[in-house]
Amino acid sequence: MIEIKGGKKEQIVREWFNNHKEGLVPAKTKVLDLFQEFGAEERDEDISYGLFNGVLKKIMGEGHVGASPAAAKRDSVETKIMTVEDMTFPDFTLHKTKKKVDELFSDHEVGGGLYGGTVTIVIGESGVGKSTVLLDVLASIKDANPDAKVLYVSSEMTKNDIGFYYKKTPAIGKVPTLLLMEHVKDGTIDIALEKEFNAGHDIILLDSYQDVVVKLKEALNWKSTKAESWLTNMMIEAAEKNGAAVLAIQHMTKGGQYVGSTYLKHATTAMMEMMFDITGQRYIEFSKNRRGGSGVGKRLYFKLDEKGNVVYDASRYEETKSLMAIEEKETIRQADLNKKFEDMFLNGKKDVTDDSVEEPVEKEGDE
Repeated sequence: MIEIKGGKKEQIVREWFNNHKEGLVPAKTKVLDLFQEFGAEERDEDISYGLFNGVLKKIMGEGHVGASPAAAKRDSVETKIMTVEDMTFPDFTLHKTKKKVDELFSDHEVGGGLYGGTVTIVIGESGVGKSTVLLDVLASIKDANPDAKVLYVSSEMTKNDIGFYYKKTPAIGKVPTLLLMEHVKDGTIDIALEKEFNAGHDIILLDSYQDVVVKLKEALNWKSTKAESWLTNMMIEAAEKNGAAVLAIQHMTKGGQYVGSTYLKHATTAMMEMMFDITGQRYIEFSKNRRGGSGVGKRLYFKLDEKGNVVYDASRYEETKSLMAIEEKETIRQADLNKKFEDMFLNGKKDVTDDSVEEPVEKEGDE
């Protein structure tokens, strides 16, 4: 490692190379790039480019130059390529609510259901019922399979908030709940999340992703990029390694735009949306789903009954599917007709599939 000596500012530069570059000046790296990386950290001392460059030259003169062990390790990594048929895949559990929403979650088996090993981001307008619908999903799965291990992680509600919510929606009474507010106060929010996401739960509902990111920043003094990548990777690992089905509620802007990094959007399994239509009725629609492609773009309307239960309009969903199928066939037929028209009249091609026979025109004098 580099010897810590010189004035206070020089010592800071030397310590930075020890802490961030394993005591080496990376070979074939521009000084300006290193200085910009060094300057990205907040510190009280104002260290100029000239001073940084001078200390760097001293360090190089002392022989601390070359690829770090980490860089050498990267160069020695051998990639492993294999054909899909030779891969082994886990047998993820299929969790059913026994309600119409199962068909939107997946289409790999009859009736659908929520697969383990998935991460679903749920977005929607304020007040549309994201928490209510998803808590009903957890409660319904628990009803269908009492052995299912479910967990509701709330970052926004207090114990009193949950109490009022329970009176409104009694179905959530059987759902185990983790209130993160207590762990925010004592600075153990990351420990609590990591422990429960690796505790073998079948289904985890996180409410909400963006609020947890904010609380990680506030409680632990993390930057946004670190909080987002840490939380996203933990969710993905819970699905990939532990076989959990993770549902994460995400906020939308007032303009109806998705909030969050593109990494979260593209690395997850599905994107579920809950919206109000122009008449104020509520519906669920998937804009992306790697487990249920046939359900993408189809609206499932729902409402809450007098007991706070979620009721899906199954008949309307089936009617909409039928109409969409007819519309799709008509679109294909119109495209085919347009192609034939272009071939015959614009491109001068004869329609060889036309097997009609024209009657011969009789000429005057023919018998």
